[in-house]
Amino acid sequence: MKELDNLLYNQKKHFSSYLVNLGIKDRISKIKKIRAWISDNKELIIQTCQKDYYKPVAEIYATEINPILNHIDFTLKHIKRWVKRQSVWTPLHLLGSSSKIYYEPKGVCLVISPWNYPFNLTVNPLVSAIAAGNCVVIKPSEHTPNMSKLLDEMVSLIFDKNEICVVNGDSSIGSHLISLKFDHIFFTGSPEIGKIVMGEAAKNLCSVTLELGGKNHTVVDSNSNIKSTAEKIIWSKFVNSGQTCIAANHVFVHSDIYDAFILCLKNTIDRFFENNSDYASIINEQHLNRLKSLQNQCLENGGELYYQSPDCDKKNSFPITLIKLKDLENPILKSEIFGPILPILSYTNLGDVINFIKSDDKTLALYFFTKTKSLISYFIKSTSSGTVAINECMLQYSNPYLLFGGVNSSGMGKVGRNRGFLAFSNEKSVLFQMSNFSIAKFIYPPYTLLKQKIAKLIR
Repeated sequence: MKELDNLLYNQKKHFSSYLVNLGIKDRISKIKKIRAWISDNKELIIQTCQKDYYKPVAEIYATEINPILNHIDFTLKHIKRWVKRQSVWTPLHLLGSSSKIYYEPKGVCLVISPWNYPFNLTVNPLVSAIAAGNCVVIKPSEHTPNMSKLLDEMVSLIFDKNEICVVNGDSSIGSHLISLKFDHIFFTGSPEIGKIVMGEAAKNLCSVTLELGGKNHTVVDSNSNIKSTAEKIIWSKFVNSGQTCIAANHVFVHSDIYDAFILCLKNTIDRFFENNSDYASIINEQHLNRLKSLQNQCLENGGELYYQSPDCDKKNSFPITLIKLKDLENPILKSEIFGPILPILSYTNLGDVINFIKSDDKTLALYFFTKTKSLISYFIKSTSSGTVAINECMLQYSNPYLLFGGVNSSGMGKVGRNRGFLAFSNEKSVLFQMSNFSIAKFIYPPYTLLKQKIAKLIR
């Protein structure tokens, strides 16, 4: 682990002696180099993704490549405005002074990325960290070794290791890294590991951004468009085989349309799998067995297997599975499924559903399908979550002008707009005063009755 200690030392030295003195043009140039590399190596990215576990090419473009290119373009469009020092109002009692906010890089940052979207969720925070002017150590997931190797090759080609460096290895490497005194840690992964990251960071008083997950509740009202709603929910379980932090976890369906809706879910699955449609695999055998155990436990506790998608001959494939639940006590509702199992419950009273949602940990996303504006307002005001989508699933992540992130157990900190840039920046407040004046002089000691009256008035 001495090598990791030396890496951090060298990056801190490089940052303080060199990088901190460079301007915005240098940051823009580096981000453009990343964009050029991605544009020239799209086929290589696709091939590498599929070596770790199978994903359809369309999904790799939609979830790995294009989101990064969009993020880079958005960053390049706005970065000059983001880094510009901001003048703020100076109140009357500070007469003679002026005030500004400066945006300075935090220093040396650690990015820990997950396996489910290993390219997107590594390069996205990296671009934000570079935009803010930082050095970065990247720890990608050991579960996608081919992509981790490719990320290392890309970074080594573009950057000096004393500025940006990829560190590959198992969980012991990650455990040591989070114990080191970084200036910021950006972690994407499970809430369980997020707690460990936050605990280690706290020992060094290191700031963190935690992009976690949760049990994303989905509610379907009686007046929703049944066909469209079914397609959107099944799509969230189809993409990457449901291994997405904002996929629908389970769905509450109003009793008036329950039978029609669940039939429509089945028909949607059949339609999605026409002509042997491509379908992603589960990341590895360990997670495949976890899903099988989760399903068996659900069925043993009263769940009813309603339908499964056609068998797939790809390694570690798991079918899209519809399970009817009789009540809220089924243990599968206590888990973030992170796979293509969709439990379905019937409800009659929206208030009961909202009470159940409020009794659980705050999640990364909530989905509500209805045409009734008053119910939309009621739903949004009565629940708390990182994001909400009305009559849609997952697309809230695609709008760069929206903030994205969790709350409490589903995450800490936001990305989107300029928030990724701000996560890696220190917003430094600076007050400017004339050299020969300060309004505070009116109340300098020794204190007199007159100065006491003046102090009472200055506010």
